Amino acid sequence: MAEPNLTIHLALDKKPISIPIQGSLTAEDVCIEVSKSLKIGTLARHLFALRVSGKQVFLPPSYIFQEKQSLDFRIRFKVAHIGKLRKVDVKAYDYYFHQARTDVLENKVPGLVYEKYKKELVGLGITDMYRVILETGVTREMIASDYKKYLPKDVLKKHAFFIKKPIYDNLGMLQNSQLDAPYVKAEYIRQLDLIAPEYLSESYKAVTDLDGQHPYAITVKLSPFLANEPGLKYCLESKKDTWILICTIEDLGFIAIRKDGAIEISRKNGIPFYLKFPSIDNMYSFISLMDGYYRLTCKWTFNLCREVSTPSLKKLHMMKCHGPVGGEFSYAKLESKRANRMGCFIIRESETNYNNYYIDVCMKDSLKPKTFKLERIKDDEFIFNDDLTRYRTVHQLIEAYNDPYGMVYLQECIPPSEYDVSPLLLCRNESVVGDSLTDSSSLNVLIPTGPVCINYKDLQVYKGQAKEGSKGITLVYRGMWKIARGKKMEVALKALKQQSPEQYLKEFLNLAGQWAFLKSTAVVRFFGIAIAVNNVSLVTEYFKLGPLDQYLRDNCHIIKTVDLIEAASNLASAVWHLKENDIVHGKIRCRKLMVNCHEENAFTVKLSDPGLCKKYEPCEIHWIPVECYTTLDYAKRSTAADVWALATTLYEIFNYGKVMPNTDHVQTMRWYKSGKRLPQPQGCPEEIYTLMMECWHADPHRRKQPQEISRDINQLLYQVYNSRKKHPYDTIKKTHTVSSNYSLNSNNTDTTDLYELTSASNPEVWSNLSESSFSNASSQHWLLSSQDLTFDSSFGDSSDITRLFSNMNFTNTTSLSSLNSIQSIFELDDECSVVLQGRIGMGFYGDVYKGTLEYFTNEDVRIVAVKKLKSSSVSSCLEDFEREIKIMKTLKHPNIVEILGVLRDPEILLVMEFVQHGSLQSYLKINRETLQTKQLLKYASNIASGMDYLGKKNIVHRDLAARNILVVDDNHVKISDFGLAQFMGTNDYYILKNPNRELPIKWYAPESLGEGKFSVKSDVWSYGVTLYEMFNFGEEPPTLANIDKVPEGQEQQVLLSAIMSGARFPCPPTCPQAIYARLMYPCWQNDPHTRPPFSQVVTEVEDLLTQY
Repeated sequence: MAEPNLTIHLALDKKPISIPIQGSLTAEDVCIEVSKSLKIGTLARHLFALRVSGKQVFLPPSYIFQEKQSLDFRIRFKVAHIGKLRKVDVKAYDYYFHQARTDVLENKVPGLVYEKYKKELVGLGITDMYRVILETGVTREMIASDYKKYLPKDVLKKHAFFIKKPIYDNLGMLQNSQLDAPYVKAEYIRQLDLIAPEYLSESYKAVTDLDGQHPYAITVKLSPFLANEPGLKYCLESKKDTWILICTIEDLGFIAIRKDGAIEISRKNGIPFYLKFPSIDNMYSFISLMDGYYRLTCKWTFNLCREVSTPSLKKLHMMKCHGPVGGEFSYAKLESKRANRMGCFIIRESETNYNNYYIDVCMKDSLKPKTFKLERIKDDEFIFNDDLTRYRTVHQLIEAYNDPYGMVYLQECIPPSEYDVSPLLLCRNESVVGDSLTDSSSLNVLIPTGPVCINYKDLQVYKGQAKEGSKGITLVYRGMWKIARGKKMEVALKALKQQSPEQYLKEFLNLAGQWAFLKSTAVVRFFGIAIAVNNVSLVTEYFKLGPLDQYLRDNCHIIKTVDLIEAASNLASAVWHLKENDIVHGKIRCRKLMVNCHEENAFTVKLSDPGLCKKYEPCEIHWIPVECYTTLDYAKRSTAADVWALATTLYEIFNYGKVMPNTDHVQTMRWYKSGKRLPQPQGCPEEIYTLMMECWHADPHRRKQPQEISRDINQLLYQVYNSRKKHPYDTIKKTHTVSSNYSLNSNNTDTTDLYELTSASNPEVWSNLSESSFSNASSQHWLLSSQDLTFDSSFGDSSDITRLFSNMNFTNTTSLSSLNSIQSIFELDDECSVVLQGRIGMGFYGDVYKGTLEYFTNEDVRIVAVKKLKSSSVSSCLEDFEREIKIMKTLKHPNIVEILGVLRDPEILLVMEFVQHGSLQSYLKINRETLQTKQLLKYASNIASGMDYLGKKNIVHRDLAARNILVVDDNHVKISDFGLAQFMGTNDYYILKNPNRELPIKWYAPESLGEGKFSVKSDVWSYGVTLYEMFNFGEEPPTLANIDKVPEGQEQQVLLSAIMSGARFPCPPTCPQAIYARLMYPCWQNDPHTRPPFSQVVTEVEDLLTQY
């Protein structure tokens, strides 16, 4: 018996597709098969659904076919801005055009009154005729004679005898306009959107109980993009002109259903809304409509109704696989979530091939992840990269690649999150702003400068993460503080246990009183105090990376000496700040330092408070100076004692947090009194150990003062500054980057408000904060070390309670009414300001941030890139930055990044255009599977054209590389980063004045390596290396000589010798020999005068383009 078939009608072709019903064939399976046949990609296919022919009923994705049916394959979900669809998938865009065209001709566009818009509809028909002329080449006469095929039936009924000549004449005018077919299609869609803004909206008949007594017949309609009140609405059958909003897409919670066609719509705000549909088919059609828009607008991984699921989501979930998010999103997520830590990876669907996946892996010694292909050869078998082994599961694959010393190391898979704001959200309206992550630099703007009294309702804690102090006095919780609507921040809450003696309360408040008004970046910040009838909690900064001693022990293999020096500098700064405020800490230890940030170019720590403990333990003798041995408590009252403890803490730091050996404290006292001191830690700089010895002086009056210590350490840090600041140019790259800066999080985590602090012995009282959106290792994150949880000493007898409470801002919640934004805002001029967001790149001496250019007079917002000096840049960097600005002000070329403005107060910012796709280096790695030679040649032409322009302006770039080329789109790139650029002198070259600077030597010509000489010709050499990167899909060029093993300082000479001996990069495997021979290799002539000028390169590229 023959299998039954499905008949699928298309908007593109009158001939339907026939698909056999085999196995458990779902509606989503059919959509995938049809999309494959039409070459619609894996991303845009989610906009499509199957409609029952002749009815306004769509099938949900999980619908299983059992008998033959006739169906229409349609774009069901409308993109907020249809031009976006054209960029995402041109085939889907073309389908949308033909579907819209057919609906217009068949009078099936909702809300379109044909009598009202007859002129516009004739105009659409003429536009469509002109499109056919452009695409097929038919004559105007022929198309005009067949005009009835291009006009709606209702228009033809009333105007058939009067429009043939106007059509012919208008087609003639259009032909004279020299427009192309894509533009004409776009105009057709734009005009349709103007006269029918509710195209693709769907209406359903239903019944609802509005007053609790009587059922009302209503019509419900979903119009997500109406300018006025978009969302789900209803109208009574008796009042069809009055539409009432039920909720927006964003306000949906979930949907429950009954077998009788009744549903409950739960909303984020408001009571549930109940509907009953006349049939189960209508109910499922409506729910699948709501669910599809919700997935494509808010949470792609979430189905609103359990009974209306998306089968492909279940498969992806099992694999911990993202949808077709693209490499740009994946790379950015790996950096933001795991700081590109080696072994972390993301699995994602291919954007073009339905059987392929990609795994983006954070590699050793690489600033960017690397992409590998994972191919599905059967339903449950995969092939990874060049490995011919067949893996049945992703878990099996990970087990095979779990060696950290292997070429590919798969340790931690980063799964998709329902809060990912990814390219999958095709229907998301970018103009709707919700809760968002915020740059940590903006916290000083958002949080009040002084401590505040915080309402317990604005505090949340992580269930099961309380740490009890060793003395049983306090509890410390990891929590969240809801600072403002939609904004919250991770904090630590320190509370006295309820059963703790009342005498601790005074000391607890004294501690708060003295610590509250310290304002130093090297001291743990105190945000405020929460007070209830029986509880007082201190709210402070939270540090994911934990105490310094533990962090040093766990990460000693990745921490450099200069990191330790920077930590020492932070400690010295903190003690100096305490001294300036007449505060003696009394408990300076390595475990009292909290790791705030560990990044490529920063390792910062903060000093926490001393605690409440009454007396010192015998094991603490190493931190107590000899003059306090008779009465140890004297150490709580002496700045000189703090200096001694600071020196011992430096010893701990440079000994990588190793625990001090257990010794008899009496013998240890005698040892110190005899003049002996702890030995110099291995690897500790001599200057640091000398400083320790000065701080361990037996005479307290001869010890270094805190300000002197801070000065001396910062001087040492300044001297090693350049050697520690690494750039992408270096052959040796740092492999580990983590961060624990302030973190503002969106209200996207399931929490329950905390009203009252209770004992940890009653855990059910605490709100349960889901860990799903946090690191898998979050349970290992520290609030403070377990030894710190009892406040181990007092600040003395003086009380600051009065001062604290007199300065408290007592409000129900944090006072924020005067603040407009949590982000850093800079006024560019009288017309606009720049709002900084997250960091997106690193230049030679400055960081590049994404930002928005916001105008005071209107609501227009432009995304920009903002370059600013690193916070610790030296004066020479400022000179370089000023030169970069001066050069960019003179440039105006389509292949060079445009400067938009310069801000000089309060700091220098260079505002530039934002280029969407980022660096060419990453773009090549991400899109290597789809890149064609012709596209690469177009990029080569763009770069050569821009470089030719620079040469004519007498400017040498000096840093031309794929990392400094930005991708606008498939056909357009721009040259960026003029941090090393120079104006050339009258001799048409520039001589390097500071040869010790770190430079990208792999891209440098021999005359640059040997003589420090730079010119347009040396840029030509770099252009050749950039071409090598392009045709090798972003992989960094190999070393022409084994410079990794030569003594420091001799790399340039060894590389120069190799080049002069004839060593050159080979032709990349995928690069045509003609391109290598004609374009790439000539750029690498030893004699700069024999290298082709950029004008000739442009001509050569254009000639090669004709062959591909």
